[in-house]
Amino acid sequence: MDYFAAVQEGKRRVNRALTALQKVAGPSYPMLILKLGAPGWTPVGEEMMNKVVPGKNSTAALVICDAGGNSKAMSAWLPAEEAEEASRRLDAEGIPVFPGEVKLPI
Repeated sequence: MDYFAAVQEGKRRVNRALTALQKVAGPSYPMLILKLGAPGWTPVGEEMMNKVVPGKNSTAALVICDAGGNSKAMSAWLPAEEAEEASRRLDAEGIPVFPGEVKLPI
């Protein structure tokens, strides 16, 4: 896939994840549009999984990633309880919890 096509497809997939995340966690931000460490230009995967990323001082962020852990969207920092509750709501809506470590562009 060429760069332009990969970026366009990645943006489409990220926007879908961003919309789903904003419904349950409020303000959220786009993350990766291309897979980290993949050969060539590869858009993030279509799969949507969620993961709570612990922060400081009892906060956490909720991430939607693909099956490889490439983060597509991330919420603002929330109280940890709110992030866990939002994760449960996503799981109930068919966006399961990701079992591994997510790849963040930071």
